[in-house]
Amino acid sequence: MDQVGLNHVGKKKPTNFTMDHFIFLLLLTLFLITSQFILNRRVKKNQPPGPTGFPIIGNLHQLGPKPHCALSSLAQTYGQIMSLRLGSVTVAVASSPAVAQEILQKNDQTFANRPIPESVAAQPNVGDTLAWAPADSRWRNRRRVCTTQIFTAQRLDLLQHLRHRKVQELVQHLRKQAWNGKGVAIGDLAFATMLNLVSNTVFSEDLVDPEFESAGEFKELVWRIMEDAGRVNLSDYFPLLKPFDLQGVKRHVAVSYVRLHDIFDRIIRKRVAEREGPRVAKGDFLDVLLDQCEPGQPSDFTVQSIKPLILVTPFPFYH
Repeated sequence: MDQVGLNHVGKKKPTNFTMDHFIFLLLLTLFLITSQFILNRRVKKNQPPGPTGFPIIGNLHQLGPKPHCALSSLAQTYGQIMSLRLGSVTVAVASSPAVAQEILQKNDQTFANRPIPESVAAQPNVGDTLAWAPADSRWRNRRRVCTTQIFTAQRLDLLQHLRHRKVQELVQHLRKQAWNGKGVAIGDLAFATMLNLVSNTVFSEDLVDPEFESAGEFKELVWRIMEDAGRVNLSDYFPLLKPFDLQGVKRHVAVSYVRLHDIFDRIIRKRVAEREGPRVAKGDFLDVLLDQCEPGQPSDFTVQSIKPLILVTPFPFYH
């Protein structure tokens, strides 16, 4: 009897779904549908034509597994520029070169700012990037420095010998493996070589060892960022869900961003220490960026703010 009583007391009584719960969910659903309907009527006047969506999800169901094909088909009905509602977010879709030119060239300042996906917002100091920072005076100054002092034909020609050296190292490694009768993974070697090409242009330093054995970690970091950037994330379409990160996209990709920033931290600290002694200019991107951090230079550059700039701009292999 005592045992039965203990078992009865120890078990948690299941919570029943009551009528109060049902009424609450019903009222919440009606509130969301009504709010969305009112919002649509309020903003529809200034929007391009587009298909009518369902409550809450909008036109998400019309994109299907091949969104580019679905958008092309919708453009045949609604024209070269149309509006869609993806969840709680209203977007305009340009479907012709003429309209794209009107937006990206003639009215680029108006459309420069855009929402930041959660997979991108996971990186530290996202506001210091060129791709996602607001198009204000600070952004324009940073862009001007990069355009005139970093991404120029003269700068690339100055570092051409580094790229030649990396290609020669790849050829030597292939010959060595062939002499030893070992197979090679061409994709991994190509990735590692490209990574070292870019890192030498930026840092004058290899990120992958001469035997290409450490390329796996970097490839995993890069692929994680690429995959999460291309993943459909509910938080991007329903901003109210952002704090919850229901799919875990932001938590998952943040690990890669933090790891890359740690690597950049080590390289930058090393270069800053070297610059405190007799100055030996290497002429790479990092030297140019650190020059902008010197006293008397524009305050738009700091040692911390150049890391996102290095991550997003000179590393196109994961975009």
